[in-house]
Amino acid sequence: VVKLASNENPLGPPDGAREAMREAVDSMEFYPDNSGHALVQAIARKFDWAPEGITLAAGSNEIFYLLCDVFGGPGVEVVVGETGFISYRIAAILSGATVVATAMPGLVHDLDAMLGAITERTRLVFLPNPNNPTGTALPVAEVEAFARALPDHVVFCYDEAYAEYDEAALDVAGLIKDGVKVMATRTFSKIYALAGLRIGYSLSNPALADLLNRVRPPFNTSSMAQRAAIAALRDEAFVQRSCLVNERGRRQLEDGLRSLGYPPFGTHGNFLLMEVEDGEAVSHKLLQKGVIVRPLGGYGLPRMVRVSIGLEAQNARFLEALKAC
Repeated sequence: VVKLASNENPLGPPDGAREAMREAVDSMEFYPDNSGHALVQAIARKFDWAPEGITLAAGSNEIFYLLCDVFGGPGVEVVVGETGFISYRIAAILSGATVVATAMPGLVHDLDAMLGAITERTRLVFLPNPNNPTGTALPVAEVEAFARALPDHVVFCYDEAYAEYDEAALDVAGLIKDGVKVMATRTFSKIYALAGLRIGYSLSNPALADLLNRVRPPFNTSSMAQRAAIAALRDEAFVQRSCLVNERGRRQLEDGLRSLGYPPFGTHGNFLLMEVEDGEAVSHKLLQKGVIVRPLGGYGLPRMVRVSIGLEAQNARFLEALKAC
């Protein structure tokens, strides 16, 4: 079976992370370091960030829930794009907040529409860049202007789960220095290939990180995850190799899909979209041929199917199965 459904790195974890996981097995009788001190320091060094402004989480996904725990609740509004990452909606709804979803023409976030949707009840705005599941990205200059235009009572969560696949980076530190209430979230699940360990983090000012750490569950990141993440951060060569494999795979899938009459959407991240007559039906037919992809009916896109970029042989297997379908 070839799984191309969850935007995972087909190379698997870096060698150093694998070794760190093996070493961690010998101390599994102990609870992890609740503060994740060693990993926090490693992240701080990499990004030249104050350790007090770093929050560790069970994947960046948990940060969204922590934010809604702190700022959500009945009477609060949370602004998202209508086809932005679905976890934002879930986290907001669970907190009792009202989700305000703005239209995304061409599957791209409309920043003017998002600004226009903000009221005195808005407390959170979520923006992924690149966006999952559409694979679209916004110029960082436009995102910076958007962040600076937000009113003071709004916290801006900038989701950078796929940042390592894209060269452009938002100057989050500069925005924070200028008083913008912004938080960047990142994960080790994507390019670092540690999805099974559930480890991620956020970068913010210390005051915002302190609020999240007050509601963060104790021991929410495991010892094995912390150690593997430290090792993964050191391996820049692995990140470069992953980007190269991803770009080659993207070209392979783009060419193959176009030749089959399905020109793909989305040029960022490690996945592509294709439009078919019926996403669920096509996904089911592919599943019967041993290829797992992600239909997007749950996002209100019943004709769309998301395909993760795999290794050359995996991509070829998918294209062959699609042609047979």
